[in-house]
Amino acid sequence: MKTSQIVLGVLGLGVVGFAGLMVLTNPDEAAFGEFALEQVKTQGCKEAPQFIRSQCPRFVQENQAQVKRLILQSTARQNYGLFSLYSTTLSTRSIIPDLPIFLDLPAFQLETVGLMGKFYIYQAEKQPR
Repeated sequence: MKTSQIVLGVLGLGVVGFAGLMVLTNPDEAAFGEFALEQVKTQGCKEAPQFIRSQCPRFVQENQAQVKRLILQSTARQNYGLFSLYSTTLSTRSIIPDLPIFLDLPAFQLETVGLMGKFYIYQAEKQPR
């Protein structure tokens, strides 16, 4: 066997092994729910009006199951095996339909990739009210 064939064989096995690792570590929707919940507590609460901003993390913590369910209902997942793309649209109006208009916050469109057991937000846009 030629050296180039051996190198190509080893390289091919490495690529197949890496792809297998990516498939095994492609995070699922439950993991995304946990990630998104943490993002709402740490980043999303910073967008809350000043008079409720300090209470926001505690509210999210105390209502984790409901908030996570609402996030997952507002998220579309595209699973490509090696990775997953998550598109999420969050707005206070979708969470609390009867919210007084003066408390309405802007909506956010988030695009996230799940890869190798982690999540990376690659696009975040504030939508007009």
